[in-house]
Amino acid sequence: MLRKAILTGLAVVLISSLVNAQFDEKRQCFCKENEAVEPCDCSSDSIDVFNNEVLHKKLTRLLQRPFFRYYKVNMDKQCPFWPDDRQCGSKECGIMTCDDEVPAGLKRPAVVTTKASNGNEKCAGDTANTFDPVDRSLSEGEKQRHAEWDEHDRADHDKFCEVDDEESLEMHYVDLLKNPERYTGYKGDSALRVWKSIYQENCFKPDPKFDKNFLINPNNLGLCLEKRVFYRLISGLHSAITISISAHNYKPAPAGFGTGTWYRNVEMFAGRFGTKWSWEGPQRLRNVYFTFLLELRAIIKAAPYLQNELFYTGNEKDDSETRAAIEDLLETIREHPNHFDEQYMFQGVEAQARELREEFRSHFLNISRIMDCVGCDKCRLWGKLQTHGMGTALKILFSDLPYSHFRSVEPGREPPFQLTRNEVVSLFQSLGRYSSSIFEVGEFRKAMLPQTTTGHTDL
Repeated sequence: MLRKAILTGLAVVLISSLVNAQFDEKRQCFCKENEAVEPCDCSSDSIDVFNNEVLHKKLTRLLQRPFFRYYKVNMDKQCPFWPDDRQCGSKECGIMTCDDEVPAGLKRPAVVTTKASNGNEKCAGDTANTFDPVDRSLSEGEKQRHAEWDEHDRADHDKFCEVDDEESLEMHYVDLLKNPERYTGYKGDSALRVWKSIYQENCFKPDPKFDKNFLINPNNLGLCLEKRVFYRLISGLHSAITISISAHNYKPAPAGFGTGTWYRNVEMFAGRFGTKWSWEGPQRLRNVYFTFLLELRAIIKAAPYLQNELFYTGNEKDDSETRAAIEDLLETIREHPNHFDEQYMFQGVEAQARELREEFRSHFLNISRIMDCVGCDKCRLWGKLQTHGMGTALKILFSDLPYSHFRSVEPGREPPFQLTRNEVVSLFQSLGRYSSSIFEVGEFRKAMLPQTTTGHTDL
């Protein structure tokens, strides 16, 4: 018994030392090592230095441009799983739509506009010349192919998240700059029910040794690679939201009179990501970095598609500047090659790989539907947007697998890969949230370093 107690004590000391090392002045960054994210010195190839000193500013400026700041969303969609009155007692829960402020060019069809291969093509609706008229006829084979493509567009085979009909009258534009993600006061049974449903009903569970207190102490022990990735993505999403709330927290005015103040809640951050309440705290932080790397990889994989995107708003000067900013951002991301590597996922026997991929997809799809159950409007907005962005990243990463629906027709007859404007916006905005979270981790480190050196912090 004494030996066991000593070993347990040493383990606790070791874990605490490792956690403190993450926020030590000489070791305050994270790096990608194989598929892990580990503490490291702040060298030029660390994720923190790359994001905080290079990427974050460029990405923040890009997301302020008209093409990216407006997101079209159905905020009145009912929760499909349980009755919800959507009552939030804080004025910070509300959002404002802005249909009248959106540039006219954004109100075009949902699929993004891309460049033609050269400048001489005419659209099908253009007037043809008399000596070489446009042939608009289709052979039976071509008609069948288009029917397959239409069926693909209607199907869910490659949809990783619940996608609202962008032409619906219930869809409205929201200016994301005027409705930032931050503390709203949303908490209690409604918020707990959402996360409980996500973790206990939709995350993969270690079997047969599933911890009944999974919500309190979630983990990914005993899971295959794909299921570990799934858990880390959901944990990364949850943790990024927590970082944002901690960084932009609200303190009411004394006695409720006057205007309160926005401040950085160091105590909340330390409580969520330290070891005071759970040894999982530091791992949750690493999952933010993991998700960030996955979305970086998705953007690089979609780069050829994005480089043909016009990012059309109707303002030629602004659109040109947006395209230039995208080119610059893509080049910046390419210079940091340690992204997520999807090639090791869904390998092995094809039937099993196909089944696992479908299970992965359907679980994430269900989580995206749960976002309609969030009672706070602003929280629901950002929950829907971030799951939409992550779902778009997964679609990009896994749509070209041999058993993807994109490859299910005859070779050479695959339906064209397409992204809607909302998918592009959500993908970049989602990456922006993880980039901001990593930046805020750096700011929290600065605030906590004096406490760390004197031993007065739980991190």
